[in-house]
Amino acid sequence: MMFGNGALVIRIFVYSFCIKSAFTFVSQCGLEVCLCDYEKQTANCRGKDRHAKLPFIPAFPSGIKEVVIRNFVILDVTKKMLGNLTKLSLSVLRLRNLDIRHMETESFQSLRKLKVLEISMNTHLLQTTLTKALRSISPELTTLILSSNGWKWINSDVFSGVSLVNLRTLDMSKNKLSNFTGKVIKHLNLTTLDLSSSNFNNIDVLCDENNKVYRHLENLHLRSTRVRHISQSIFECLPQLRTLDLQNTKLGHFPEICFSSSNFPNQLRNLSLTNTGISNTVSERYCRCMSRLEALDLGKNAITDLPEFCNQSGESNVPALQKLHLSYTTITILNKESFRCLRSLKSLDLSNNVLREIPDLCDKSGNSLTPTLISLNLMNTSLVPLKTFNFPCLSKLENLDLRFNFFRAIPVFCDESGKSFQPNLRQLQLSNTKIKYVFNNSFNCLPSLKKLDLSSTEIHHLPDNVFSPLLSLSFLQIGYVKTLKKLSNYAFNVSSLHTLKFIFNDFNFEDTSKFSSNTLFQFCSNIKILHLSGNHFPTGVLASKLLKPLTHLKQLVIQSSRMDTIHRNTFESLKNLEKLSLQQNRIIGWTNDVFQNLTNLLHLNLNLNKIAVFNQTSIPPEILNKLETLGLAYNPFDCGCDMIWFKRWCQETNVTLLNFPGEYSCKTPPSMLRQSILALRITEEDCEVKNPWILIVIATSVSAGILVFSSISIAMYLPSIRNFVYYIRLRRMGYLKLLNDQDFKYDTYIVYSEADEKWIFRKVLPKLESEGLRVCIPDREFEIGADKCTQIENAFRDSKKILVILSNEFAKDEWCLWQENVVEERLRQRGDSTVVFVLYKNINSRNMIASLHRTIKRQRMITWHEGGTREAIFWKVVILALEAPIGEPPISIANK
Repeated sequence: MMFGNGALVIRIFVYSFCIKSAFTFVSQCGLEVCLCDYEKQTANCRGKDRHAKLPFIPAFPSGIKEVVIRNFVILDVTKKMLGNLTKLSLSVLRLRNLDIRHMETESFQSLRKLKVLEISMNTHLLQTTLTKALRSISPELTTLILSSNGWKWINSDVFSGVSLVNLRTLDMSKNKLSNFTGKVIKHLNLTTLDLSSSNFNNIDVLCDENNKVYRHLENLHLRSTRVRHISQSIFECLPQLRTLDLQNTKLGHFPEICFSSSNFPNQLRNLSLTNTGISNTVSERYCRCMSRLEALDLGKNAITDLPEFCNQSGESNVPALQKLHLSYTTITILNKESFRCLRSLKSLDLSNNVLREIPDLCDKSGNSLTPTLISLNLMNTSLVPLKTFNFPCLSKLENLDLRFNFFRAIPVFCDESGKSFQPNLRQLQLSNTKIKYVFNNSFNCLPSLKKLDLSSTEIHHLPDNVFSPLLSLSFLQIGYVKTLKKLSNYAFNVSSLHTLKFIFNDFNFEDTSKFSSNTLFQFCSNIKILHLSGNHFPTGVLASKLLKPLTHLKQLVIQSSRMDTIHRNTFESLKNLEKLSLQQNRIIGWTNDVFQNLTNLLHLNLNLNKIAVFNQTSIPPEILNKLETLGLAYNPFDCGCDMIWFKRWCQETNVTLLNFPGEYSCKTPPSMLRQSILALRITEEDCEVKNPWILIVIATSVSAGILVFSSISIAMYLPSIRNFVYYIRLRRMGYLKLLNDQDFKYDTYIVYSEADEKWIFRKVLPKLESEGLRVCIPDREFEIGADKCTQIENAFRDSKKILVILSNEFAKDEWCLWQENVVEERLRQRGDSTVVFVLYKNINSRNMIASLHRTIKRQRMITWHEGGTREAIFWKVVILALEAPIGEPPISIANK
């Protein structure tokens, strides 16, 4: 029985994707049809269209050592076509699914440092063509991969061209190979042969009629073949065979390699029999000739107990066995006597079984049956109670995996005297369990523990000093714990911590009632890698307080955390930071001094945000030009005058731009929609004001007369005059603060169109929050995936005032109009003082629906004006209107 494996796969995929994508230094290269990973020194070229042709392999940066070409059409491979590869110190070349039909003789002659060559999934490639192409190949070639080429038969001389090189590994998996014999490889000094996923059915044909000895072959992989019988005689021609892989064959029984009358010895070290149809028990006679066996895999077989590893004299048939894998079997109860002959066992995997009781690995005297056991895997074994789960005799245990079980409490690792049962335990996996509570003594007696995973548990609260007993802890992961609502002031009080991954817990770091921003990381200041993705990270002053103690931090990842901006002091103490990832947030912009202290920054990732403009003031030049990689892909760029500098910088810089240029496209203006930023054609001269008639227009305007000028002035200032009158009226009310303000979670909820969010985030939000107002905005406060209507209704209820930002875009937005109806209902129920209206932009008559017209006609409007005294009056009116009391009668303190 298996529980939650689907969730495990999904979470591992999501987590690995998020973490790996945070700092994957990949950019387009090779005529922009390839992706180069400069950290791994690889180039990967993949055709988007299966019919796309590639006339030649493009040039790559000099540091590339591995090239993968796949999913193109390359009918003819020639030396000229591979010419650009000769300029590299190429060690690996992979040619996959290219529909190759012809190859020039000695095609790879010039690639003198080539060690690995793969030619796979080319079903039209003839073996005679391949033989000629391999002639005079690099003498350093050690691995040749020829999988999935559709070959039913193999010429005996197909590898005559590589007989003199140092070829050690030959992979011919996923071909049909009905006639493969030892003659094919007789001239090769192979150590590894892979014939997996083929029609190969008789291992004896690897030996010729003279029983020729292949002394070098050590590893034979026959997974998913038609082999049905293995005899000991195979070791007569393969005397050095150490690894035999028979996974997914239909043997139906344990191979009878110990039943032959021949006593020819074997060197077998690794035997994999996963999913081979073995059932019931495995008698000791099957193992009596495996004295050198080190690893045995019997997973996915219907065996009911451990194999009988002891002979009739009580001695072990497998004295060297170190790894035993028994996952996905039908074992429910383990006979402890079966472990008596496993004195050398270091790794035991019992995962994905339904165990009725916890395995007992101690004898009657309390001594260990497996005294050398280092790793024990009990993942998904349906363990529920763990009161006696202490393994007092496994003192050398280093790795313990208890994931996907049902116990609710952390196991006890101390004896009655306080001594540790597992003093050498280094890794403890407790994720995907039902643990709800952890206490100050939960992790006592684990002095050597370095890695702890508590992800996907049901923990509600991390108390003070919970991890303090773990004096060696360097890695802590707590992820996907949606129940975690409170972190005590000193929850992370562990000075040895090097890496903390507190991810996707949906924890609100804006709510200081749930944690202390001053002390949370105060006593784990040695952290160098911090991941806080998938939480609600603050964009105010709390951010700098939270990160201030982490002066040794080198890598910071805050992805998917609803950030709309970056507080100016967030990174002021992180002078040692080298890698910063803020991708997949909602960042629109930041002040010019945000990155000024990051003098050691090398990698910055801002992909998948809402950045419209990136210019020379966004990041200080001395920091920007020092970067090794910069990610700004998938942002909605406004390709106007403000982006001219960025386009030029992209073309001139030595900084590697992640996913450039393919994913750097424009959203505005409409004429540039979805076009690459490189398509921007305007220049600085185009953006300069060029109007030689301006003086004539001014002179004509002055001569038009004072009357016209005065009329225009009055009309222009009329909204400001109205704003001023509104301000005077509010001041006369004489209220400073409401005694019942705390009845509301927010001072105001803002209703606005997404098209106006740039003004909201850059102007409105900073201004209101600088005045101490608690502001609720959908993009920041709402929970992703939850019902939007319900969240809007809750926000209305939790907010003292509603601030409505009217504009032409507002009038075209269905969500805004729906909220406007809710606003009207609020006006009817609670009065005009509960809603403040701001006219940000005029509304066109064709968009002026009846309800909007009625609102504008009846309600007082505060009209936006930018700059000077008019803007100052605007902000005074807005703030005073939001601070004014509501309801009748208001409960307040009079303004003295």
